[in-house]
Amino acid sequence: MGLFSWFGKRGARDEEADETAASPERDEHAEPAAKEHGPWDAAEAPEGVERLDFGALKLPSGHDCQVQLAIDRKARIAMGAIVQSPNAAMQINLYAAPKTGELWPDIREELVESVASQGGTATYREGPFGPEIEARIPRKDVAAVRHVRYVGIDGPRWLLRATIEGVAVTSTAEREKLYEVLRGTVVERGTKPHPVRDLLTLTVPKSAEARLEEELGVPQLPKRGPEITEIR
Repeated sequence: MGLFSWFGKRGARDEEADETAASPERDEHAEPAAKEHGPWDAAEAPEGVERLDFGALKLPSGHDCQVQLAIDRKARIAMGAIVQSPNAAMQINLYAAPKTGELWPDIREELVESVASQGGTATYREGPFGPEIEARIPRKDVAAVRHVRYVGIDGPRWLLRATIEGVAVTSTAEREKLYEVLRGTVVERGTKPHPVRDLLTLTVPKSAEARLEEELGVPQLPKRGPEITEIR
């Protein structure tokens, strides 16, 4: 997988103590609260906000973060966007979801099982978007452990999954910077049918297509890709 830089600012380092929280019980019959922030579906997104347009995914500009596209060289697709701060990174991927119901609860359970099968540990955490997973996954190639936090957000026929690494996994302040990016994100799912869990690929801005071809040798980006069952 290659990385293609598109836009970025880097902010000052802000260190904070660790925060962990157990996931509370949720009332499935409670009335949903009025939505005050994103990720927004394109049909409900506030206007007049400057965003970086990657087709299905539109990220708010600013936030003192650098944004890159995650390019799968072999499949020749833009798999997602990587938002980087000086101390952390968050990869955002979009997937097709059912017309009714939520996909993230099932994916959470599968992630926990997959982490356990690899000899790792997974713990549920409560975040601003609902239950998250903090996982420690042994790396087979080196004597190290990958420490990661998975965030899932269900939308109309789409699922946004964010994978957080670095200091933001345990630091509330660092993680809040990445949450702010998610709160301002817009998803434009489109009307084209996709199998459930199919990766929704992103679009390289026309102003960057020539540079992408030069750097990665990718002449074009097909629209189909891997499904959500992978853990990267």
